[in-house]
Amino acid sequence: MAANPRPTRKRPTEETGSGRGMAFTLSQRAYAARVVEIVAPIVPALAKALQPRTEVVLHDLTRMPNTIAAIAGAVTGREVGGPPTDLGLRTFRSNQPEDMINYRTETAEGLVLRSSSMFFRTPSGVPVACLCVNSDVHDLQRAKEVLEALTAFNGATGASVAEVPVETFPATVDDLADGIIRQAIEDVGVPLHLMKKSHKVEVVRDLDQRGFFAIREAVDVIAQRLGVSRYTIYNYLNEISSDAETG
Repeated sequence: MAANPRPTRKRPTEETGSGRGMAFTLSQRAYAARVVEIVAPIVPALAKALQPRTEVVLHDLTRMPNTIAAIAGAVTGREVGGPPTDLGLRTFRSNQPEDMINYRTETAEGLVLRSSSMFFRTPSGVPVACLCVNSDVHDLQRAKEVLEALTAFNGATGASVAEVPVETFPATVDDLADGIIRQAIEDVGVPLHLMKKSHKVEVVRDLDQRGFFAIREAVDVIAQRLGVSRYTIYNYLNEISSDAETG
């Protein structure tokens, strides 16, 4: 009987990037480095100008997952060399992410932020860096809610509030990976020890959509958590890619 062929899926390399959709050429990396060289020195000044309680973060997307190239303002407690947020990782994974201005989010601890994310692109349009501004508006939001409650009339029906994305701000890459895996497993809704192949494929599909495989050694990490081999994870990813192509 012939041995099972090894997966044909290309594995990431140092030259091309860390994962799916995150490969960069040398010229793109050089462009990102130039952006960081120019923008990083003004990050502290921007944070001061936007006080109080505003954090400014510059991400070098070619350095995934250690994307934070400059940061100022004590809001999320992160440092240079830290990873992006889970929402940021999912957004950065897109081939053509759109700038997002003044969107509302909450940290895992319930802190309300007003955030903006603006991308720097190469002349050919490839996003290689991102400037993010996170302003703590938690107290202002609470004050607004109190004022709305005090000025509401009986019988009035308030508009439904849109679901607010909860964004985590991990201090390390390990924290980022662990949080994404935990959420993906919870979304499937089946305990790990009861998962069948179909459930594990759904976990991997969810992780892929979240940009998880841009993280170094992501395949090894999720293989260990799911109790399968790394080659099984590559097979799952090939299966997901095939489904997307035929769908």
